[in-house]
Amino acid sequence: MILGTTAVSTESTATPGTTGAFEASASQSSASTGTLSGQTTLTSGTGSTPVGSQTGSSSTPASLSNSVGSTTAALETTTTPECEEMQAVDEGVSKQITVTPNELPQGANIDFQPTSKQGVSFPDNDTTPTITVHFGKPAKVRSVTIPRDTTQNANVQQFEVTFYTPDGKKVNSQPILSNTSPKDDKYLPAGLDSSQIPSNTPVSRLEVTVLNTTNGQSPKGVVLDIQACTQARAGKCSHFQTDKVSYIERVMGLQESVL
Repeated sequence: MILGTTAVSTESTATPGTTGAFEASASQSSASTGTLSGQTTLTSGTGSTPVGSQTGSSSTPASLSNSVGSTTAALETTTTPECEEMQAVDEGVSKQITVTPNELPQGANIDFQPTSKQGVSFPDNDTTPTITVHFGKPAKVRSVTIPRDTTQNANVQQFEVTFYTPDGKKVNSQPILSNTSPKDDKYLPAGLDSSQIPSNTPVSRLEVTVLNTTNGQSPKGVVLDIQACTQARAGKCSHFQTDKVSYIERVMGLQESVL
């Protein structure tokens, strides 16, 4: 028969002026016999208090350190995806733009891109053309603008827009009217912002119809600046949760793990 003795001692110290901060440590030593007895003692600044003892069989060494008071755990959660705005009228989209009632010359639609230096100019008899923009994939449109300060002779003063869902239905039953660009200020273009349009509804295409120009002529130097949310990125937020555990609960748990 092998007789073994396990002594578990727990020592705590409290720093003056602070509360709830203790350090608990347990150590076990074993010798050569078959009966094991363990005693746990709480030591404070004023004395020691026996917690309990138990006779059993074990050979597990323990060396533990626990912080008492409150334990704070950081939890990371994923929030609703955020919209990432970008220019919708790139080269690929511009090549799919169509115009009615009169078609454009082949390849001219690429100049609807906002980076174009000349834009698209319409024949004299085509004063209110409708420009249809087809997106490669549904997008949430944030704004539609026809600038006047980036191309020569740009003259669009006002337009209206109709949006369509991926299944071909109108998002707005009536066309949405843009603001009016002042004749004498090309830096205030005609446009729609997110407060005027269904910016949270994915659309597959939109129709822009020019209504007026600053000089009464057909639209000249037309480029389309369409900002849209074409992809999403997930935002992450860190939350903190506090789990309060008493000193006695920690020591009792320590005792059970050792014994």
